[in-house]
Amino acid sequence: MGLSLLAVQGNLHECFGTISRGGLFGSHEVSNFMGFFSRKITTDKITESLSGFFDASYGALVFDIKNIDKQILISREQDREIMIVSMFAVVRAVFTIFGDTPITKNIIGGIQYKIFNQYFRDPAEKDQFGNLFWERSNEYSKILSPENKDLDIQFGQIFCSHFFGKEEDGSHLAIMMLVGGLFINTMVEVKKFLNEITSKFTII
Repeated sequence: MGLSLLAVQGNLHECFGTISRGGLFGSHEVSNFMGFFSRKITTDKITESLSGFFDASYGALVFDIKNIDKQILISREQDREIMIVSMFAVVRAVFTIFGDTPITKNIIGGIQYKIFNQYFRDPAEKDQFGNLFWERSNEYSKILSPENKDLDIQFGQIFCSHFFGKEEDGSHLAIMMLVGGLFINTMVEVKKFLNEITSKFTII
């Protein structure tokens, strides 16, 4: 379990490092970090970078769930539950940093567009996933508070109840802790990244 979470953290730190070095920005934005040009960055560029966090989190979660229970054959419905965890971590971090602002709406709209088009071809599937995402987001949001010391377990419990199609009774404790820990780690890394961006750039 510990090794699994360390691997997840490593993937996210690597993603953050790549972004900071310009791997997802390009030469113009790297120059901005050096102060040679006007310090401006578009929400489209931020969205592109945040997609990298989603990919790292989602990929690590799929890999580690299969590694914990090698008998699991992840169905299409279960895969959507996994995607929701990683997407919610990114979206929640954006809301935390920017609040209810046009910047938030532009970034989240861009993330939705990018992920939906990458993983769903059928418009009806996109709508179904979108509705499911906001339904799950409302459910997960109810347990999010700084005072909640059991957030990782509670988050993982909600996930497992939906993932396995029955109320979680603690029999999937390793997966519960993995999912809850990954959600928290992803959200923390994304917030660090966004704080770095806001300290160095004017977002346009």
